[in-house]
Amino acid sequence: MDVALPGQIVTYDFRDPQTCEPETEIPRPLRVLQWNIERGYKLDAVLEILQELDADILCLQEIDIGNERSGNTNHAQIIAQRLKLNAGVVIEFQELRSPCRAPSDQGGGIHGNAVFSKFDMEFRAVHAHQPFDWPRRGMQVLEPRLGRRITLAATIRVPRRPPILAYSAHFECFTGIVGRTHQVCDLLHDSTHASIPHQLVFGDFNTFAHSLARFSTKYSHGWHRFRTLGMSEPEWWMENILSWSTTDGPLNLRINTTMPEHLRFSKETMMRAVNPGWWDPFDPVRDVTISNHAGWMTAKADWAFVRQFRVVRHWMANRDFSASDHRCLVLEVEHALESIVSEHIEANKRVARELCRKRTSRLWSWCSLAAAAVLSCVAFKIAKYNTVSRIPFMPA
Repeated sequence: MDVALPGQIVTYDFRDPQTCEPETEIPRPLRVLQWNIERGYKLDAVLEILQELDADILCLQEIDIGNERSGNTNHAQIIAQRLKLNAGVVIEFQELRSPCRAPSDQGGGIHGNAVFSKFDMEFRAVHAHQPFDWPRRGMQVLEPRLGRRITLAATIRVPRRPPILAYSAHFECFTGIVGRTHQVCDLLHDSTHASIPHQLVFGDFNTFAHSLARFSTKYSHGWHRFRTLGMSEPEWWMENILSWSTTDGPLNLRINTTMPEHLRFSKETMMRAVNPGWWDPFDPVRDVTISNHAGWMTAKADWAFVRQFRVVRHWMANRDFSASDHRCLVLEVEHALESIVSEHIEANKRVARELCRKRTSRLWSWCSLAAAAVLSCVAFKIAKYNTVSRIPFMPA
């Protein structure tokens, strides 16, 4: 069993040297996937789906190693060995064993994010903004742990094709739009300044600060909780971050629209909140990837951004949530020329405009219903008053 500390990267390579020919070109689109496997509680079901999908690159979150809640096993090693893959895991947390934890949450090991592939890889860690202090506040949410949120970046050497930069990220859930905006801006900054243009930015970004979560200070806090009424967090991302590209200017002015001076994002955040060409083919509203609390908290929490790739096909696996509480996003992609970036940027802007139009339409519908209700009440009172006033006075 590997023993590693938060921030360290653990690697495995169980590829078959007889079938792994580094110079053999793959005569088909690459199959890539994004999935939060929920600590591997149902690892056999996860492995069955992964074997059926037979992906070339896999970005997985919530990889458990040596935790009591998941059978004290090394899930990274098991997945890599069963699927005969190369693998790297960045350790985010040391999960402390504690009596305050429920048996289904009991720790004792380590936990992190991983990238698996059929190809050679080099790894590095991206230390993002930390909106939640886990070592100090973990006991408050009954999950005592040491460490921090860390994204794994993997440079993948695909035979006879340009290299790929793949990210496996898991953003903070115990924060709100503001905290996750800082986290995604750190990732945007790293992506923008990377020397490899062909990128897969995959992860569980926990974009669910809407619906019932909006009213929970545990899962959503900050000034955007109620300033974004009428829209979901994925909608806010699309309209305020993902639709702002380098052609719109070096500073993202949209994220501070309608915000008072003392609540605005800093200039550094505005500089980083510029999309270099990320595009997710899944719908930000309809393609729900997580559904908790009997369906009252649903969201597109998982994202599969591509940069300078053409998406040939995309779909979701684990649609019934039988293997994990997250759906699995699967894409088939091909390397593309730089010109496709402008197409994807325009697609983001088009989606953002459509979301804004639909929200405005909903607002007018609500206003019309409210006005109709008020007028109905007034008409009822007038009719009632006229009826009463016509009753003749009967002297005693």
